Amino acid sequence: MVLPSLELTMEIYEKMWQEASAAFQRGEVQVDLHLLDKSGDSRRGVTLVLRPSEVVRGRVVEYLEELKAVCPGQYFYQPEELHVTVISVVSMTERWREEFKPLDEYRRLIAGALTVQRKFQIRFRGITASPSTVAIQGFPEGDSLGRIREELRSAFRRADFEGGLDRRYKIVAAHMSALRFSQPEIDWERLLPLLSAGRNIDFGVSEVECLQLIQGDWYASAGTVQVLDEYPLTL
Repeated sequence: MVLPSLELTMEIYEKMWQEASAAFQRGEVQVDLHLLDKSGDSRRGVTLVLRPSEVVRGRVVEYLEELKAVCPGQYFYQPEELHVTVISVVSMTERWREEFKPLDEYRRLIAGALTVQRKFQIRFRGITASPSTVAIQGFPEGDSLGRIREELRSAFRRADFEGGLDRRYKIVAAHMSALRFSQPEIDWERLLPLLSAGRNIDFGVSEVECLQLIQGDWYASAGTVQVLDEYPLTL
């Protein structure tokens, strides 16, 4: 089993940033039209997530307030919505009622896979981006997060449910979405310097002692998320 290294994680974030910053310098973004009225978005999914600590969350909110001051019309995650996706159990889909049918079995598999997993720390440092999103970079310390992901994939594979995990892409990094572009009118002369400065911000370290299995919309919106299970990491 080959787990992602710190170098690979940094390479992923750097590649994302270089591609996104080039688009931003051209004044190009991918606008998410669902954000204008999320009530019309029927996609739902189930995701295993970790939450940042209060300290990290506070520092992220402070930075987002700076961004909001120069681009107030965009979509900013609320503090309680901030999360890192550990693994996508049921990818977001409009056919979620059909996809949720094995959910009880999924929950049993996840609980079994997490009984012997260790607590770990994750440092949030700097930001990266895509043409649609600004995200906080996460750097897990040690290999615990990678091992959790691989153990879950193995458990689902043994139960012939492998096709349900990572359906959009295999999750490797540990970033935390914080801003999504909901309109194209952006003051790039003011926003770009703040994004560049954000590349060097140390948001702090979170001790991850518990994971949550949540059901909700694409954005893990506070108004739609339902916590299905919580899994303490006890070792």
